[in-house]
Amino acid sequence: MVSTVVAVPLLISMPEIAELAGVQRPVVTTWRRRHPQFPAPVDEDRGRPLFDARGVVDWLVDTGRADRREIEPDLWLHLLGCLAGGLPLGRGGRRRAATLRPRELTAAITALICLRHLDDELLSPHRLTERQVIADLRERARDADPGDDLLRGEINALPDDAAWLAAAVDELVEAAWGCTEAYERVLAARNRFTVPELYADAVNPALASLIAGLSGAREYADRYGTVLVADPAAGPGDLLVAVHHQLGEYATPTFVAAEADPFRARILRRRLAVHGLGAADRQVNVGTELPGPVPDVLVTRLPYQPKEGRGEANPLAAVRDITEELGPGQTAVVLGPADLLVGALPPYRPAARTRNELLSSGRVEAVIQLPGGLVPFRPGYQTALWVLRREEGSKWQGRVLLADVSDRPLTADVVEALVWDVTTWRRNGHQPHQHLRAHAVQAAVADLIAPRRPLTTRRSAGPRVLTRDVQETIARVTDIEVELDELAATELRPAVRSRLASRDDAVSAPTQSIGALVKAHQLTVYNGYRVAAADIVRDGHHRVLGVPELTGTSAVGVRVVDRGVLAAKYPRVRLTEPDDLVVTLVPRLCVYRDQDGFSVVEFPARVLRIPPSERYRFTPRVLAELLTHVGQAGRAAGAVRAASRLDELQIPLLAPAEVARLDMLLAVIDARRAMARREIDLLDELGRLAVTGVTNGTLTMTETPIVG
Repeated sequence: MVSTVVAVPLLISMPEIAELAGVQRPVVTTWRRRHPQFPAPVDEDRGRPLFDARGVVDWLVDTGRADRREIEPDLWLHLLGCLAGGLPLGRGGRRRAATLRPRELTAAITALICLRHLDDELLSPHRLTERQVIADLRERARDADPGDDLLRGEINALPDDAAWLAAAVDELVEAAWGCTEAYERVLAARNRFTVPELYADAVNPALASLIAGLSGAREYADRYGTVLVADPAAGPGDLLVAVHHQLGEYATPTFVAAEADPFRARILRRRLAVHGLGAADRQVNVGTELPGPVPDVLVTRLPYQPKEGRGEANPLAAVRDITEELGPGQTAVVLGPADLLVGALPPYRPAARTRNELLSSGRVEAVIQLPGGLVPFRPGYQTALWVLRREEGSKWQGRVLLADVSDRPLTADVVEALVWDVTTWRRNGHQPHQHLRAHAVQAAVADLIAPRRPLTTRRSAGPRVLTRDVQETIARVTDIEVELDELAATELRPAVRSRLASRDDAVSAPTQSIGALVKAHQLTVYNGYRVAAADIVRDGHHRVLGVPELTGTSAVGVRVVDRGVLAAKYPRVRLTEPDDLVVTLVPRLCVYRDQDGFSVVEFPARVLRIPPSERYRFTPRVLAELLTHVGQAGRAAGAVRAASRLDELQIPLLAPAEVARLDMLLAVIDARRAMARREIDLLDELGRLAVTGVTNGTLTMTETPIVG
């Protein structure tokens, strides 16, 4: 392990603990209050308690709230990110401040990881003092990188007192199980290091994977044994690394790139080096010109420009240059703004003429409109992809594939389907009629070069899918009509007799707070649980009851959690019992009676349970209505404000005989309400099916009477 001579800063505040653990800030306060084993503060910074970071990590792991293999790399990334953000770290009342600016610190961290990868030695050995560590690093950098192509300049620039940084990077590498994983974790968390050059143009990993798959690099390498991959605007190399990830360990690729910013170019060189590419297999030029011969595969992005600042510029001229250099069987994938690549361009713009020329050349294989949010730093930036390929003598030259997935998230399934649609269309002997396509459709180029014609279309279902969908729709319509007939046959329902009458002595029922009822063991309350959004799915075993269900924004049963996930990640969760009440005060008082039980209650909702011995005082149905009545009544008489806590709510206390009679009436009301609600739901569904089928052309209406 790493040296203990160097005092690495390991203090962390409560907001930082919350970020590290992936919870809200108040949760940490709750942990401190409820769990005596939670680490005590060891220092403070202007009144803020500071905790030993290692102790916090150990507590999170021991209590099952974190996995050590995941949280330890995150801890070191978090602490290094705090340094880059200018947050002081350290002991002794004043936390130690970073001596390197964010850009210099990021360069130093990546250089140290690369150096450890190259010579496979600890950066901060046990035998060396703090000053000896830096001298040793400079000597090792001179031996590993004599020409200063990768890291020597960054290592030489380290201050003499920065040995703590080497120890911290050693810890990060050990926690991440290797230099490659550590380097990728640093770049995955690049926004923490406050270096805009690294994160301003970063793309979503799913988009990088899509570009790599569409490039056909893996197929090319499988056929020829090697592949030359290039990016003329590489940045920190996200697209190149995505291609490398898909190639696998048996390919022998060569990567060439151009990057105008020397800082990002050196970041990229180090990144390719830690991925195992030797000097002969990687070449990164500082500038805009690619080194070497024409690549077999090219992946790149057009530089971002605000729409209002483009003027008469023609960004597609760069795409034309790329297209003209493609050789037979070579592919290029270009990411750019959707309004330029797929939008309806005015005919007088130079970009419109260039786009038509490219389409007419027959080298545009596919055009894909993407969903928003794939460039996280610019969430409003809508993007699209062009796949360019040179196929000599193909009879499909006059056609192009169009796909529009802007209405759905770019999941792994969507990425896989898009790659399959494009790569099996006409490449490597494939024929368009041999494969069904999930998202893409063929279009004639002649139909797309008309003025102001967008290059987008929604895929209509194929004949088999349409036939199956129509059959399922007609079957569902028949089921709805049968159920509506059954409900209509029971239209003559017995009259409701509420047995309500006036009282001569009108006296309001006494009230008691829920807190008092809980203390008297007449009610039981327990809190809901925080469930990660990623663990709430649509196909599972236990319903999730939270604010969306109680307020009506989500139907009960839509959000569920798998019982395996529940047992593995939330072993302390208590499921509801039949007739438990689920209550929330956020954003308003809402109550739901869980008749079936076995549900997971999501914080901030809470559970009210009536002990069997107290069912004469309240029934679940009566208590739910009383709580709803309290919520509608608002502020109690004589109160300055409405109750803001569940235990402050005042519940009317009814005589046991009245509770029994009221429960009988509410049961009848619930039954009638359920029948009415079911009929409304069926009518709504029938209307949706009819409108959808008629408008998309899959259904028609006959002349038979609608009623009767």
